[in-house]
Amino acid sequence: MHIHQSCGGNERIWLPIEGIGLAPHPWCVKCGVVKNISPDKAKRLGYWVNIMAEIADNFKITKVQQRLAIKELQSYDGFEDTYAMTFSAQKKIFIEILKKYFNLGETTINSFIR
Repeated sequence: MHIHQSCGGNERIWLPIEGIGLAPHPWCVKCGVVKNISPDKAKRLGYWVNIMAEIADNFKITKVQQRLAIKELQSYDGFEDTYAMTFSAQKKIFIEILKKYFNLGETTINSFIR
C-alpha cells in the first residue's frame, strides 16, 4: 500500500452516493483508486484490534487466537486503506476472521462493533 495522492479539484470524477445523488470524487493520481467520500468511512487497524481485545476479555480467547486474527487482518490486501475501503466492507471481513479464529457467532461479534 502507498500513500494516496488526490487529484486536483477540476479532475474529479462524478459518481453516485447513496441517498445524495451525484458528487465529485477525488481519485489517487498514483494508482487510480477513487476515494470513498461516503459517510461509511473505514477505520484504522487499531479500532478493530481494540474491539477484538474487548471480545477476548468477555470470552475465553487466547493470545494465540488473537494474534492469528490480527495477522490475517494485516495480511488482507487493502484492509487498512481508509482512502478506498468502507467501514461496512471492513466489518464483513472482521466478522469472518473472528468467526474463524474465535469460534463465535456473527450476532455475538456484531454486538461489540459500534
